[in-house]
Amino acid sequence: MAAMMADWLRRAGSSLPGDALLNRKAGDFLALVARLATALGDDEIKRLRGETATAITEGRFAEADKCLAQAELHAIGGSTDLSTLPLERRLLIGENRADRAALSFLRTTAEAYHEAAARYGEASSLIGLAAIDRSRETALEQAKALARISEDFGGRDGYDAAIPALRRLLEGLDSLADTVAFAGVQEALATALDKLAGLTGNTKLLDEALAHCRAGIEDLRHDEAPALWRALKLRLGRLAVNLGVSRKDDNLLEEAVATYATALAVWKRSDDEARWLEAEHMISRARATLGRRRSDLSLLERAFNGLNRVSQATDRSRTPMRWAELQDQMGGVLAAMGERYSEPVVIEEAIAAFAAALEEYREERVPLLWAQTRANQAEAMLQLARRNKDKALAQQALAQLMAATQIALKAANGGTLAADLQKRLGAAGAVATKLLGG
Repeated sequence: MAAMMADWLRRAGSSLPGDALLNRKAGDFLALVARLATALGDDEIKRLRGETATAITEGRFAEADKCLAQAELHAIGGSTDLSTLPLERRLLIGENRADRAALSFLRTTAEAYHEAAARYGEASSLIGLAAIDRSRETALEQAKALARISEDFGGRDGYDAAIPALRRLLEGLDSLADTVAFAGVQEALATALDKLAGLTGNTKLLDEALAHCRAGIEDLRHDEAPALWRALKLRLGRLAVNLGVSRKDDNLLEEAVATYATALAVWKRSDDEARWLEAEHMISRARATLGRRRSDLSLLERAFNGLNRVSQATDRSRTPMRWAELQDQMGGVLAAMGERYSEPVVIEEAIAAFAAALEEYREERVPLLWAQTRANQAEAMLQLARRNKDKALAQQALAQLMAATQIALKAANGGTLAADLQKRLGAAGAVATKLLGG
């Protein structure tokens, strides 16, 4: 790992690599080591590949590439026209070139990633008709390597290069004849579009990503490629939730609930707890939004139970902002449920949940999140004041909502939230005035 991150740390102004990057690079390393352990070629090629594996483990990447280059030359055997070689020999050379691509990918520079992408492209061409499915796989790896340039080093250039490459690859695939390959390219394309949308703010890209997820999952069965099937389901569901919430589109939210429900039905939590909890969180968000819009107590209760399961599995000391987000969301669900219960205890629990979130959402750290949650809590307090005819609590709630609005107005990028809070303040003021005058 030290050898892989050396280039990263030598960059001017570089920060320490995050856990996500370290995990990705560890996966890159283990995948290549596993490939090198696979028997391939004659005894000389096997020997050279064994030396490559040793060199990689010891961080000697230049020597490892030299060994693979020698293995490739041995496979070529002095031929000057690779097109005349037997298909099995071209396959061997192409596989070796793909390993050299994976080796380039271990380095943490954008230039090394570009080299990896070029080598994957060469491997795809070398393999060609010798193994069409494998040729497509290496072409897909080429596009993924390009996308990783943006993912690991920032900017949009990698995504801009990967997206057209994936579209070209998709043109040669049929959803029924090449179901898994077709779904794999659709998933990679949806991922690149989704992440490019995050960089640019172009929501049209999210619609495209959603469409590619739907196309990829349409003919793919879970038993054909469980990991791919799950990845498509999770991305489709997340896109549908986020777009459904932002656009107030119940159809998208219902699609998200159905998508996540089918995924969770065949997925053991112990298989991948982090992603299972992500799915549980997102389906609960969708149910909560639908439940509030429809005043559906059953949906709200299921949403709260799901959020509570995720909250209990979340380590507050490690991810305080995520924990606070869950408390805020549970508070919102409890407040909506409180409107349907005659006893005030549920509203009191909502107020307490918002208070818990505010322990981490401090004004000096995250003023917009603080303002949003303080406003949510104030509205729950006003709801309780109306229920109990408590004029003092109503005044406190109104003052709190006013303070939250003022903070949003002063905060950087707080214009949208401030406008929303001003509308809510007007509605709350009417309720408080009626209660105070009663």
